[in-house]
Amino acid sequence: MNLFERFRNLLVINKTDDKQFSEISVIGHRQINQDFASHLFTSQGKLFLIADGLGGHKGGELASRYFCEALLIAAKTKLKQLNKSPDTTLVLLAEMAATAMSERIALQHPGMNAHTTCAVCWLSADNTLTTLHIGDSRIYWFTARRLIWHSRDHSVVQTLVDSGIINEKQMGTHPTQNALTRSIAVGKPIKPSFKTHQTKLAKGDALLLCTDGFWEMITQNEIISLAKSKKPAIDLNRWVNTAVNRSKPHSDNVTVQLYLV
Repeated sequence: MNLFERFRNLLVINKTDDKQFSEISVIGHRQINQDFASHLFTSQGKLFLIADGLGGHKGGELASRYFCEALLIAAKTKLKQLNKSPDTTLVLLAEMAATAMSERIALQHPGMNAHTTCAVCWLSADNTLTTLHIGDSRIYWFTARRLIWHSRDHSVVQTLVDSGIINEKQMGTHPTQNALTRSIAVGKPIKPSFKTHQTKLAKGDALLLCTDGFWEMITQNEIISLAKSKKPAIDLNRWVNTAVNRSKPHSDNVTVQLYLV
């Protein structure tokens, strides 16, 4: 019996009317939405999570959903550990979720070689941020004036940027943009990048998680403009629609979470 079966009763997707938080996922011009997003708000902290199933592999929509569902379940059983050792616990949760995803797919769809990316944030009650990601789903931390930090993709184009061959503005439209160097695959160990940030988030800061369908089409300056939004849900929806429209008629799925401190 895997993690999902053991703790199915804990799988209640957290709904919140928190005006500081917005979450949007659209299909774009694809036949299926292979993205998935979930979140968990507790008195101990807030968990944000998105995943993007790889379109080049059958079952990407299952991989992203099953991974997110399993990680959400696992997090509910380890809230104390998240506060005590957030980075190592976030890695443990990702490993548990990847294993549960693999077992569930192997049981229900034998032989399916499904893959997904992920981006995960744990924001503790004192606004300490811990991040984890695999693939090219991104995490941005910013203010209305500047970008403080964003995750580095596990992709071929990221290696080109690191080598100085192209710049970050060219990443989204480069021919090899979809070639990843890391992903979450059925039956394979994961290699996440993770970090507990030393500086805490402050009033006016913003946290954004997104799949590549968003950041490929929306500039860094456009992203940081969201930090000063008076109507974040409306403004985020506008930028999601902009991402879809800018890539017509071949828009990818677009999924974004925004949290304003």
